[in-house]
Order: sequence, then structure tokens, then C-alpha cells
Amino acid sequence: MSILQKIQNYFRTRTLQERLRELGTGQRKKVNFESTQSIGLLFDATNRDKRAAVLKYADQLGKQGKKVRLLGFVDVKEEPKDLSFPFFFRKDLDWAQRPIGDKVEGFLKTSFDMLITLDPQPQAHCEYIAALSRAHFKIGPSTENTYCHDLMIEVANKNNLSDFIREMETLLTKTNIKHAAISQV
Repeated sequence: MSILQKIQNYFRTRTLQERLRELGTGQRKKVNFESTQSIGLLFDATNRDKRAAVLKYADQLGKQGKKVRLLGFVDVKEEPKDLSFPFFFRKDLDWAQRPIGDKVEGFLKTSFDMLITLDPQPQAHCEYIAALSRAHFKIGPSTENTYCHDLMIEVANKNNLSDFIREMETLLTKTNIKHAAISQV
């Protein structure tokens, strides 16, 4: 890590800690994937195939009756004109690599039942957004920054989004346990 990256990381972490203190502990609640009504999907939209997989997954969630809101990051210098969902790009990262702008702030102000960072590899700007999100339950890739997510997913192939989604849904399905009343004889 270069000296510049260390300085950026220091200020990004410091700002994040200050904002987290301002927000307080937040409201956590029991979340059941089956009954979740609103989901925020945070993802890297740079790669067309991964972007298509996320959009397909968002469509599937919508068909299940879930309200889905997207925020993608596109790792390009110039603003893309052909995307049909909210996104931020390099220009929306400040000098310390903190995401800024109306789309990011709007996403942060939304209270989701669940926030899913759909990327098998952790990224600093996505961790920043996830940590500050008002979501009741946060899911994302395994990282040493444990304050970002409530549930972290680790997959063997860090480039396979399908494996990440499958593993996440398997874990979430296991939490969908329904309790039946015990009848007394």
C-alpha cells in the first residue's frame, strides 16, 4: 500500500467513524428473507456480465414482491450514459475515496429491511456505504472490517457472483425457520 493510499484510508476511516458515532447504534430488527419487503442492492457495475447478473437478480426479487433499490459503482473516469439504474463513478469519490453525491446520499437515507452488497470481493467505497446505511440487516463479502455487515459471505471463487448469490440465499433460507405451535394433548 502506497503512502497516498494509507493517507486516504486513514481519512476515510476517520470520517466513517465520526459519521457512525453521529448515527448512533441504529435500529436492528429481526429479518426474515422470505418476509423482507425492501432490499437495497449495492454492487460494482463496471463489468457488463456482473451488471447483467445483478439486474437479473433484482428482477427476480421484484417478482417475489420485494421493493428493490439499486446503487452501482462504475469504475470509469467519464459518466456512462447508457445505464438504467442509479450509479456513482470515479468522479463521485472524493480525494480519500469516500463516495459522495446526491445518488449516494439518497441511497444512504433510505431505510431498507436488508442491504446486500452483491460483490464477492470487498471494496472500500462499498464498505463505506454499507456501514452508513440505515438498513436493518446488512449482508456483504467477508472483510476484516466487521462493522460493515451483519452477515459476511465467503466464497472460494472471488470472481463468481453466482456462487456468492447462491451461498447468500442458502444461508438466508436457513434463517427462514417458521415456528409451529405445539398442541397439547
